[in-house]
Amino acid sequence: MNARSQDVLARNMGDSVIENRDEPLSVQHTIRRYHDSLIHFLQQRLRVPEDAHDVAQEAYVRLLQYQHSTTVRSPSSMLFRIAINVANDLGRADKVRHVADQCPVDEVELVSEQPSAERELSAVEDLAQLRAAIAGLPPKCRQVFLLSRVRQMTYPQIARHCGISVKMVEKHISHALAICAKKVGGRDFDPS
Repeated sequence: MNARSQDVLARNMGDSVIENRDEPLSVQHTIRRYHDSLIHFLQQRLRVPEDAHDVAQEAYVRLLQYQHSTTVRSPSSMLFRIAINVANDLGRADKVRHVADQCPVDEVELVSEQPSAERELSAVEDLAQLRAAIAGLPPKCRQVFLLSRVRQMTYPQIARHCGISVKMVEKHISHALAICAKKVGGRDFDPS
């Protein structure tokens, strides 16, 4: 509690000396009498001054259990003590919530749109193997394959361009795919 908060509390508790406790506690009267000073006190005490009204409201609810009690000597002291306890509860809850929001870095899955260094290296190696496989194709097969994959020509267009049948284009593409799959992926390609 800072010095200003203590001054406000002391001033409000000083008022309690003149309170007449022969009559039962009136929560409504206590709230009306100390509301402004309680809000000011809480705004000074809390990290988030906007929480002062919430803390005061909860303090009023808790004070209601003493309604009409004749054992409360100082309603202002009781109200401010309850408010301090509520504020402390709020602070503890914030700490717990803050800690609960945290998790170990090891448990966080970091997603990156960039491929990992291993994946990048693997892709470079695969591309080099693919280029070597294409370069190793028979000339007519390589021409048909590149017209299909690079220039994105249809099989009939390739057949007209190369002066071969569409069926021959299909055979060249299947042969090229089988060789590329075997050289790059190390697996056999089944064109069917």
